[in-house]
Amino acid sequence: MNRRTLVALALATSVSALATAPVLAQDATFRVNVPGNEDGIAYRSVEHFSEVLSEKTQGALDVKLFHSSALGDQESSIEAMQSSILDMATIETPITAVAPVLGATALPYIFSSREHVKAAMDGEAGEMIEALLAEKGLRVVGFLEGGFRQITNNVRPVVTPEDLKGIKIRTPGSALRIAIFNHYGANASPLPFSELYSALQTGVFDGQENPVIWAQSTKFYEVQKYLSLTNHLYTVTYLLMAEDKYQALTDAQKQAVLEAGEAAELRSVELGIKADAEIVDYLIKEGMEVNKADIAAFTAKSGQIWTDWAAKQGPEAQQLIDLIRDADK
Repeated sequence: MNRRTLVALALATSVSALATAPVLAQDATFRVNVPGNEDGIAYRSVEHFSEVLSEKTQGALDVKLFHSSALGDQESSIEAMQSSILDMATIETPITAVAPVLGATALPYIFSSREHVKAAMDGEAGEMIEALLAEKGLRVVGFLEGGFRQITNNVRPVVTPEDLKGIKIRTPGSALRIAIFNHYGANASPLPFSELYSALQTGVFDGQENPVIWAQSTKFYEVQKYLSLTNHLYTVTYLLMAEDKYQALTDAQKQAVLEAGEAAELRSVELGIKADAEIVDYLIKEGMEVNKADIAAFTAKSGQIWTDWAAKQGPEAQQLIDLIRDADK
C-alpha cells in the first residue's frame, strides 16, 4: 500500500475520528536539512509542511528547518538519514546515489507538464519510487516541485542544442546531467551550488541550468546575460524521512506526517507556477535577454540519451521510464 493510498484511507476516516482523537503519544521535533535558501520552493514548502503537521498533531510533532545545507550537502543528508543521525531532508539530483534508476525522472523531456508529473507520482511510477527508497531506509513524505529547468549563459541565446556548442555549463554532480549537456555540445562539469555565483562572475563557467527561481533568489541576473526557456528537465524534489524515525511514530502521527506531505506538495506546485508567471518578467526588468528555445529540436536530440542511459541501467530503469510515459496518456 503506497503513501497516496494510506493518505486516502486516513482522510476517509479522519472526520469520524476527530471527536475521539487522543493526544498523540510522543512528542518530537524533526530536523530538516534543505539545500536551497529561504526563498526557494523547497524551503517554503517545508515551512508549510511544518505548519500543517503542527496543526494536525496539536503541536506534538514539530519541525526545525535548516537552509543552505547547514547540516551538510545532499549526499551527506542521505547518509545521515540512513544512519538515523538526521530526521528529514529534501533531496534532488543526488538521490541517484542510493537508487540509480531514479535517474529516469531526470531524463530530458520525460515530463511534458506538471499534470504529467502529478499523474506519474500519484500512480505506479510513484509507487515504484517509494518502494525503491524504502528499501534504502528512506520514507517518501512528499514529491515536491523543483521546477522546470532553464539555461542561462553569457555567450549567446540558446534556441537549439547546436547553440550550446563550446559553452562552459555548470551542472550538479550528476553523471547523467553532465552527459546530457555534453551530448548537446556544451562543455559541462559539476560545481557546488554555493560556489556558482562566483564562478559565473569570474568566467570559470559561461552558464548554468536551474529553475528560474534561482536566477532571481541568487541574483544570477547580475552575472548572466541570456535566459533561454528550454524546459529541458523537471526537477523532482524528494521530501524524505529516515525510515526508522517514521516507524517509531504512532499510527496517528504517521497519518499526520503523510497528510502534511500532501499539503507541502500542493504548496510547492503553487509556488512553481507563480515563479514561472512572475520571475521571467522580473529578470527581463533586471536586464536579461529572454528567448524561447526550440523544444522540438531539443526533444529530437534527446532520444539517444534515453536509449544509452536505460541500456546501462538495465530493465528496472526501463520499467520506470515506461511507467512515467504511460502516466501521460
